[in-house]
Amino acid sequence: MEWKFNNTIAELFNQHARQHIPDYDRVLELSVDFCKQKLQHSDPILEIGCAIGETVNRLHSAGFANIHAVDNSQDMLAKCPPNYATYYCTSEFPDTAVKFSAVLCNWTLHFIQDKESYLTSVYNAMLPGAFLILSEKTENSGLALEQYHEYKFKHGVSRKEIKEKADSLVGVMFPESVDWYTKKFQSIGFSEVYIANANWCFTTFVIVK
Repeated sequence: MEWKFNNTIAELFNQHARQHIPDYDRVLELSVDFCKQKLQHSDPILEIGCAIGETVNRLHSAGFANIHAVDNSQDMLAKCPPNYATYYCTSEFPDTAVKFSAVLCNWTLHFIQDKESYLTSVYNAMLPGAFLILSEKTENSGLALEQYHEYKFKHGVSRKEIKEKADSLVGVMFPESVDWYTKKFQSIGFSEVYIANANWCFTTFVIVK
């Protein structure tokens, strides 16, 4: 069965994310803290793949008042805090005239096959000097995948569930390597690329326009 972010996943999303994504809370904290360091509360922020609004909630609590958030699942968006952000339901880059001071895209782009076009749209929607925080699955085989599966098992996911999810993501998730991303950021025109966090199979980049 193909993986979908439906109402069943939306109901359990925060638990599911912590079981399946190493450093989930750490990366969200890193994202919000970086916004607090670099931005004014009125600066426009875009979150791509907002799910049920965990990051939106955290940004709102930190005082940010110009939040935009996109997800391709209406079931997910239905769980988001309605008044904290301007929401877009689309699989494409949102159609907005806003230029953003920050873009957050955690664990989302690996579901998009044409990443280069999407990243180019992100770049074009960013103000000069703006930053992108991007977290991605960057390994999907070998020792890294073995250790990632051990992480999930230790966090309460059964071996059967691990295999079933891996099978359901075939043809749905399209991971690329750290090297692929680094080269792509540079070719698109970003000026600075940093790795802010890494754990088995996952990498968080901070990229500056």
